[in-house]
Amino acid sequence: MSESMPINAVWQYDYIDHYRLDEDIVDGYLKEKWGKYKYHVKLSGDKYRFWVPRKLKKEEQDALIKRRKPKT
Repeated sequence: MSESMPINAVWQYDYIDHYRLDEDIVDGYLKEKWGKYKYHVKLSGDKYRFWVPRKLKKEEQDALIKRRKPKT
């Protein structure tokens, strides 16, 4: 279930290491978290940058990291 979007949200960029993630994984997680919005997920150096209503909490970062693709 997605978290309701704060009315007074100050949208900002947040980042997460790109290791074994892709844009679809990051975007999918954010859509599950906050609903269908344009999060502008882009690879920037060795991190994914995305536009969110607040920075991800440590637990949320950990949940996203758990979605990494398996090692090949």
